[in-house]
Order: sequence, then structure tokens, then C-alpha cells
Amino acid sequence: MGGDRVTRRRRAAGSALAVTVAAGLVAAASLAPAAASTEDGSTGTGSDEAASLPGIDPVTVEDLGGEPSRELLDQAVTRFDPGVARTFELEGAVTSFEYVEVFEEEVVVTLETDVLFEVDSAQLSAAAVERVREVASELPADVVASVVGHTDSVGEETANQDLSLRRAQAVADAASAERPDVTFAAEGFGESRLKVAESGDDVANARAQNRRVELRYSGSTPGGATLEREEQDLEPVTAPYVAGDGPRVELVEDTETVAAEVVTLPSEDGGEEQVRVGVEPIVVRGSTMRLRLQLTPLGPVGGDEDRITVYDMTAGELHPRAVDPYRLVSYEPVTSRGLELETDQFGASTAVGGTVRYEVYLPRPVDESISALYVSVLPTWPTFEDVPVVWD
Repeated sequence: MGGDRVTRRRRAAGSALAVTVAAGLVAAASLAPAAASTEDGSTGTGSDEAASLPGIDPVTVEDLGGEPSRELLDQAVTRFDPGVARTFELEGAVTSFEYVEVFEEEVVVTLETDVLFEVDSAQLSAAAVERVREVASELPADVVASVVGHTDSVGEETANQDLSLRRAQAVADAASAERPDVTFAAEGFGESRLKVAESGDDVANARAQNRRVELRYSGSTPGGATLEREEQDLEPVTAPYVAGDGPRVELVEDTETVAAEVVTLPSEDGGEEQVRVGVEPIVVRGSTMRLRLQLTPLGPVGGDEDRITVYDMTAGELHPRAVDPYRLVSYEPVTSRGLELETDQFGASTAVGGTVRYEVYLPRPVDESISALYVSVLPTWPTFEDVPVVWD
């Protein structure tokens, strides 16, 4: 079909939108208090007991050469441009797991499988079955249809081939239940027909695009009119941000999770490491929603026991998003000046048995009737289903 006319309609976010979230000036400067002078002229910390503790060598302003200059104090103050601190970009953060390619004699409806199946599974979720049946119900009468499965290049080639066929058959069975008048032939190509190269800065996203099932159909009249199918454009939804009455400090230990799983990571020595992952309710406020995770290492990670970062516990492959499994809509992290609005994966850390919180901001749901979403953290981890959405 290399010479066919091809048009592609994909649900995607529209133009970039800047939304006011906060304004402020952040300033920080610290100065250690001078040590108290004792009767014998020596310096201390204000307490003979503290001064006599072994290993303590109090540092005074005099040790630093006297009072800091005005210039040094100014250098210790960071002033953020209000225009930068108040804006973020929503462009491209709301996408669909379903898109359509229209050829002259064939229509290809592609469903990315991350929202349809669990990892290494060919069992459709209830939400996925519902969506597949909706797609099948819209097929024209008297069409010739096939369902084609594909995987990414991770894992054994033979296993991927088998998985792609089983997934294609599962989708074909669900579609046939809705449209018994149409014959759906299932095929699997494994990793042999990658849609995009799995390289570059965003390999995780490329692999997600390659994990897909295609529903292909064409009219029964050879050389007939072009088959057309219109798709709804998805654009981020904005709403005013209303500041709270004051700071709201929510400690990890005081916040309950609504879903939790113990996941296994491969260790450097060929063994396994375990991390407990908890998800807090998703909170919608203004034009964004906040997704929070609680990560607890149950043993050493990467040989470390005392400083285990979020990056370590997610093997450097953290790819958080919220998913509407019924509408097949994905909500990805929003950005500010090219950086995702998230907790610093390298700075946030804990020790074995301790819990650290990671949070990321996603676009506001396009449908205000949504009461729950699925949460995906890593493609290789279980999906957290029916995480409550709180409209703040």
C-alpha cells in the first residue's frame, strides 16, 4: 500500500496552554549564630556539656572571616521569575490509546495494548472488552476484517510472537461477540513489524506505541469509495486555580493509600529486590490533577540500605500516567520549561523499610463525571485499577 493516499487522525492535545497556578518570591539565607564566649575566653556552644562532647568543633562567624557582605547575602537569595513560576504547558499531555489511519481501500483502527492487557497477559479487562465492542459496533456492514497483534522488542522473539497472536485473538473474540455478521481473522507478528524505532530519549514511549493491536477492515466492493472515519480531537481542559486558606502539609504516615502492590526488581547480581508501591487518591485542582505514589524498599536496592532514591526503586524507567480505560484516554505529566512537574527522582530518597513520596502533575480530566482512573507507573508493573479521583 506504499502508493495509497494516507491520512491520519489521532486524538491529540491542541495548542499549548499556559495556566496560572501560583506566584511568589522564594528567598533563603541562613547564618549560623555566634558561639557564646566562656569566662576563660574560650568559645562554646552556649552549653558546657555540648562544648565538651567529642567530635564537636563549633564554627563561629569569626571562623568564617566575619559577617557576610551584602553581595554574598544577595547571592544566597534566589528570585524566581513570576512568569516562569506560574505557568506550565499542557500540550501533548492528553492523548488517546486509539487512533485511526485511513487508506484508499482500508481503515486501520489501532489500540495500544497497555490499557487493554496486563503485562504478558492476553486477558482483556472488562473496560477493554467494552471499548472493543464499541469499536466493532461502528464497523460498516459487509466488511472484510482482520485483527493483527504486535509487541515491542523486549523479551524472546518466540514469546512475543505467541503473545501478539493471543492478544489479537482476544480482541477478535470480543469484536465477534458484538458483530457476529463479520468474520475477524486473527494474526500475530510479534516484534517483526515495529511501528517506531525503540531508541532515542523516550524509549519507553516508543515501546508503548509498538505494543498494539490493529483492527483492519475494508469494503466488500473492490475499488469502492474511500472509507472515512472521523475522530474526536482531545484538548486539555482548563479551570481556574483557587488558592487554599494556607499551607496544607500532608505527611506520608498520615495519608492512606487506596491501592498497593509489592513489585520485584532485578538486582545487579541476578537476584531480586522488592519495593512496595502505594497509590494515594488522585486530586483534581484547577487545570491539573496530582498523582502521588508511596514507595517503600523492603530490602537493599542496588546494594544500598540507607539512601535509596525514587530513581533506584523504579530502575530509571518511571513513566507515570493516569488512564481512562473506557474512553482510552491517557494523561501524561505536564511540563514547565521542558521539565516535567514531578518530584526529583534523584533527590527523594529513603532507607530500607522507610517510605518516600513521589508526586507528579497531570492534566485535568476531560470529563468531569470521572470518579476513578487507572494508574500506570512502569510498563512492567501491575496497573492500579479504579484509583479514586477527588475533585478539590
